[in-house]
Amino acid sequence: MKKLLVGFSIGLAAVGCIADDNDVELKQTTEIIGLLKSHYVDAGQLDGKQLGDATITGLLKALGAGAQLLTAEEAKSKVPAIEACAQTGQRLARAEVINPKIGYIRLADVEQAAVSELDAELTKFAAARVTGYVLDLRFADGTNYAAAAALAGRFLRDGQDLFTIKSSDKPPVPFRSDTRASANMADAPLMILVNHCTRGAAEVLAGALRAQDRGIVIGAATSGDALVWEDLPLSDGRVLRIAAAKIELPKGNMFPGGITPDVPVKIDAKAEQNAMLNSTNMTLTASLTAEQTHKMMTEADLVKYHRGESLDLPGVKSSTNKTNGADSDKSKDTSVRDVVLQRAVDILKGIRVLLSWQ
Repeated sequence: MKKLLVGFSIGLAAVGCIADDNDVELKQTTEIIGLLKSHYVDAGQLDGKQLGDATITGLLKALGAGAQLLTAEEAKSKVPAIEACAQTGQRLARAEVINPKIGYIRLADVEQAAVSELDAELTKFAAARVTGYVLDLRFADGTNYAAAAALAGRFLRDGQDLFTIKSSDKPPVPFRSDTRASANMADAPLMILVNHCTRGAAEVLAGALRAQDRGIVIGAATSGDALVWEDLPLSDGRVLRIAAAKIELPKGNMFPGGITPDVPVKIDAKAEQNAMLNSTNMTLTASLTAEQTHKMMTEADLVKYHRGESLDLPGVKSSTNKTNGADSDKSKDTSVRDVVLQRAVDILKGIRVLLSWQ
């Protein structure tokens, strides 16, 4: 039992849960276990292995996603890496103006080169007198956190707290905004689109803007992954996987729950990805317009219509047409597929109307 408790205390220290002044709590744990072994009605069932397993299970449950006890095979198959959601070589995947005067930016990979590419597009947006922005971070990732800070700074004023990288073995590394953004960009309405595959530096970028109440987050909750995972092999062949580094925000944390959007939008992940990738052959303004196809009226149809005769035309009713409006309106309606982007554009339009009243 003594050996078990010593080993357990070392494990706790490894995950950063015991400080030097916590000896009192450890003594209390020993005291409780001793009392259970001497007074519990079925004390014979409380062997060292059972007590140790129960203690470890309770601790892992308390830490939630921060620590996992895996078999050797599970550790091999569950590698905690940032899977690439973006296409290889892409950084700033798309940038264009959505009418009326909405600047759309889709980042795929947050890296340093994306900063200069974004600056070039923002210059074009300024020339086009853009009044609102959509920053699309769906299916975006990356590992350059300095680039995430620089990109966030484009939409903020100088000196604002963005995030801090907190590690188990290194001093905290804070990031603050150092921006070249104009006052208009720092104040212009901003919509931030995210989903389950917004991770890594892209998730940090969204979190940094959210921490400063800069923009409205729309879509689905982000991945909420730890920044760094570390696998520690145990003597029995199992592996203790722990979160060794994470991102801390000025308001709340991203790990392990991710970023919860201000405006949640339900959409199938595959449909969302197809909607984003398959609209590259048309402008976003066109892709956000629901298409309707109607049968054209011939001269004979016009004569029937004026005589009050029944017509077999979608959306056209006459005095003798007995069908209801729903049945007679058979026009083909192709709805907007990217409902997340549509929601962002609608909100920006609403904000523009409200501002026009001031």
